[in-house]
Amino acid sequence: MYISDLELHGFKSFAHKTHVKFDSGITAIVGPNGCGKSNIVDALRWVLGEQRPTLLRSSAMSNVIFNGTAKKKALGMADVSLTFVNNKGILPVEYSELTITRRLYRSGDSEYLINNTPCRLKDIMELFMDTGMSSDAYSVIELKMVEEILNDRNNDRRRLFEEAAGVTRYKDQRKKTFRKLDETLKDLQRLEDILVEVRKKARSLEIQADKAAKAKAYQKELKTLDQGYTLHQYNAVKKELEPLQERIDNADKEKKEIAQKVEELESNEEKARNHLLEKERNQSEAQRRVSQLHSSIREMETNLRITKEKIVNEEGVIEQHQNDIKQSSKDLTELEQLKKESINKLENFSDEKEKSEQSLKGSKERFNEVQQKFTKVRHELYELEIELSDVNKKLSGLQSNRIKLESKLENSEDDQLRIDRDIEDLEDEIINAKGELNLVKKKLDETNKELENKEALLSSTVDKRKELEEKREKLRESIRSLKSRRDAVQSEISLMESLAESNDALPASISYLTENHADAFSILQPVGEVLNTSEDTAPALEMALGEAINFMIVQSMDDAIRASKILKENKKGRATFIPLNELKSSYPVQEQSIYNKIRCESKYDNIARLLLGSTHIVKTIEQASSALKSGASAAVTTDGDLITSDQFLKSGSKNKQAGVRLGLKDKLDKLTDKLNETSASLSNEEEELGELNKELDQLNAEAIRRNIKEIQKSLRNLEQQSSRWQSNIQVYEKNVNELKNRKTNLQSNLDSAQEELDSLHPKQKELQQKITELSKQQNQKKDVLQKLEDERAIAQNRYNDAQLKHQDVKNKAQNLERDIERAETGIKNIKTRLSSRKELMAESKEKIEKYKYAIEQTEKQLSIKKENKEEADQKLAAAEEASSRQRGIINEIEKELKELRRRKEVNLELVHHLSMAHEKLEMKSQALSDHIWETYGILMDQVEETLPEEMPAEDAKERIAWLKQKLNRIGDVNPLAIEEFKEEKERLDFYEEQIEDLQKAEVEMRETIDEINQTATQRFNETFEKIRSNFKNVFNTLFHEDDYCDLLIEDDAEDPLEAKIDIKANPKGKRPSSINQLSGGEKTLTAIALLFAIYLVKPSPFCVLDEVDAPLDDANIERFSAMIKKFSHDTQFIIITHNKKTMSKAEMMYGVTMPETGVSRLVGVKLDEVATA
Repeated sequence: MYISDLELHGFKSFAHKTHVKFDSGITAIVGPNGCGKSNIVDALRWVLGEQRPTLLRSSAMSNVIFNGTAKKKALGMADVSLTFVNNKGILPVEYSELTITRRLYRSGDSEYLINNTPCRLKDIMELFMDTGMSSDAYSVIELKMVEEILNDRNNDRRRLFEEAAGVTRYKDQRKKTFRKLDETLKDLQRLEDILVEVRKKARSLEIQADKAAKAKAYQKELKTLDQGYTLHQYNAVKKELEPLQERIDNADKEKKEIAQKVEELESNEEKARNHLLEKERNQSEAQRRVSQLHSSIREMETNLRITKEKIVNEEGVIEQHQNDIKQSSKDLTELEQLKKESINKLENFSDEKEKSEQSLKGSKERFNEVQQKFTKVRHELYELEIELSDVNKKLSGLQSNRIKLESKLENSEDDQLRIDRDIEDLEDEIINAKGELNLVKKKLDETNKELENKEALLSSTVDKRKELEEKREKLRESIRSLKSRRDAVQSEISLMESLAESNDALPASISYLTENHADAFSILQPVGEVLNTSEDTAPALEMALGEAINFMIVQSMDDAIRASKILKENKKGRATFIPLNELKSSYPVQEQSIYNKIRCESKYDNIARLLLGSTHIVKTIEQASSALKSGASAAVTTDGDLITSDQFLKSGSKNKQAGVRLGLKDKLDKLTDKLNETSASLSNEEEELGELNKELDQLNAEAIRRNIKEIQKSLRNLEQQSSRWQSNIQVYEKNVNELKNRKTNLQSNLDSAQEELDSLHPKQKELQQKITELSKQQNQKKDVLQKLEDERAIAQNRYNDAQLKHQDVKNKAQNLERDIERAETGIKNIKTRLSSRKELMAESKEKIEKYKYAIEQTEKQLSIKKENKEEADQKLAAAEEASSRQRGIINEIEKELKELRRRKEVNLELVHHLSMAHEKLEMKSQALSDHIWETYGILMDQVEETLPEEMPAEDAKERIAWLKQKLNRIGDVNPLAIEEFKEEKERLDFYEEQIEDLQKAEVEMRETIDEINQTATQRFNETFEKIRSNFKNVFNTLFHEDDYCDLLIEDDAEDPLEAKIDIKANPKGKRPSSINQLSGGEKTLTAIALLFAIYLVKPSPFCVLDEVDAPLDDANIERFSAMIKKFSHDTQFIIITHNKKTMSKAEMMYGVTMPETGVSRLVGVKLDEVATA
């Protein structure tokens, strides 16, 4: 099988429709860089179904469509067709020639075709799965994939092995099965959660339906008794209300008489209080007048004191102004004298200022003359110093070179001695390193043996642990099943116990006896609890027994009489008793009797014969009628229909609770035994699981793995030590050679340094003479400069003195002018202040006169006010006495009112108590009416029910309480419970069927996964061993026979089908710690060796190699080409290359060019031209 044709149109740079014809041998595709050769490889990947744009060197899938150039428009579709000759039947189709086509439109739509028939991408992927020809298989290899295969970042290496082993399809199927299993488990968990709730609800509804029927009967009786009892109570309340109302009327009459007297006294009291208010107002007015006069007198005295203080203050102000006027007059005289003296001094300073200016001008001219001479000489000295400095620098440089050369000569001799010593030390280090290297190699051998032993131990431990884990999983499954069975039994027991505890199936009398007096009798059991039968017969047995199901079995007639007395004394109703001692020794039993279907203890056998011996059991009602004619006292069907000898038929729908009380105790005992048995089995298996877990904990594979990793780490350390010692030896030997070369070079440098030192002496002498001459000139210039410096300093001092003297004269004149100005300003301010002080002093004297007049007037008014206050005090005393007399009159009235009010309160309390009693009875009457209305929706007048004549009211009350107690014990009932239970039961059955189907599906899927794992692992391991062996052979062919290589698979992977594969390769005696440390050519040859090792196991019909030979040198190209030639007999090779030697092996060749920018074309290339080139 091989590729025969490839057609491209609009794919990347192939804008024109391009047809490539391939032969079954080797085809080379050549061309310059960037012409579009690799686009042919991308087209092959794309048409085989590749969905990752990055592997097609694009950021988006739409980029594979020709995008246009400057001269050519973009296309709207990419179309690639690939034709295979299926002559070996590798592809699972009936065609001998197969064409697959893929189209992509710019709209995003795509098409896939097989032989021009539309198909799905999935169909193409499944067609090439496990053939080695899919888009990500080993049929297309690029140069960058060599690095990816060796680095194995995304487990790409394993995919090649899986493709060769043919397990890709298995893994895909396993992945789908795992996904389905996960969905199934989620559905199962969800249904189990729902089922728990449904079961709980169904059990609850079943009990509710039974309660609803009983509650209805209780409610009917309760309604009759409750209405009669409430009417009786209502009439009794009405009788009590009449005498109570008469007492209330008498009390109301007395209350009115007292109220009239109180009203008269309160009127008198009000008038007395009005007189008191008038007198208190007069008292208040007198008090207000006294207070007002007192306040006015105090205010006048305060004002008088303040006015006197103001007079004292003004006198102080006048004295202060007089002192200020005296001081200001003195200051005015002094300032006028100062002004006169300053004006005289200023006139005398004019001549002195003119002389100072002339002296300043002369000294300045002399200083400038000397300064010019000094600057000129200083510049000449500066130039001379620069020249001298340059000569000194040259001399220092010569001296420095001389010192360096002399030092170099001395150091060279030391260096030679040191080099000799270093060579000796390095030769000693080489001997020591070789000894250490031998020790490390010995430890390496020992560590490798230890590693092999540990790996064997790990393998056995993993196998044992796997066996125990499988056993543990089975135990867990069994425990889950036992827990489910235990929970089901517990639920059934709870249901039975709830029925037994409720005693709703028994009459009140039977319940009372069994609950409160069972210990007083040797035998006290209902008939229904001692007779048992199968579930199918239970409805028939219950119907056949009828009321006898609740007959009480006792030992003797005395026990029966005693039990009946207990019921009478406690008024608990009636019961029928069967004394065992009073029965006959035996009773006849007919052949078709239901007696033959029951089970009971031997002591109860006569009771069963008595009650059931002549009752036949048949299948249908028609058969029951026939049975009566043959002498049966009654006949019952299996569905619970009963016909008596009187031809009475009792029939209808089947009761869900039919037969539930028959043999209830026996059922509970059996269920309890079953629960104990299940719990014991569960406990044993949980104990066994615990032991198994302990055994698993002891089989610590992880510890062995850690130990192996430590050994591997030690092995790597030893390998690193060995590499370091080998590297050290090489470095030491290299250093010895370098030191010997350095010693030779050192001797040559010594000779040249001595010659250079001899040439420096004449140059140094010449420079020293020139320095001497320049130093002499420098000293002469310094002497001249010093004289000029002294002259300049004298001129500078004279000029500075003149400046200072002139400035002093100027400053004195300015100071005198400022003194005159300040004096004039001071004189003006003092005159203004004198005038102001005199005016203020006159104002103060005027104020003093006014204050004295005000004091005189205030003292006269104060005297009048004091007289008025004495008169007001007398009036206030008279008003207080009148108010006191009026209060005495009011107190007498209040005493009489207090007594009347006390009698009124006693009367009110009596009326209140009587009213409360009346209201209480009214409320009771209303409550009874409300009770009737709220409970039954009728008025009290409409109540027709009355208590039975033989039932006293108290008995009716007790019966009502008992009925309510029963209803309370039953609780709220759901009237729709029966219908809801039926619907919930159907829903429960449906969910149980669903869970059963899902559990079966889970088992089947787990079996499928185990089968896939086993088959895929076996196929993979077999293929891996074959590839491993082939890899070693091919590797040694491409490198050397003694070179080490191997393929290793990860031992401790959780999933064997996902374990990583490592490549070990040490070409040319190298020991790299990682395959990434190999050169580019060595990596390529290693990857090619792996590829051809796979081809030897399962050759792909074709192989595309995209410039994988680029890193190879000429020698490796020869090996590579020979290998290609060898494999071309079974595999078609399409090689994209730039290498001429690779081209020479091709049987067919295509050249890709780009005559127009961005558009690739395919041209023929003659093989002889290629060979000549």
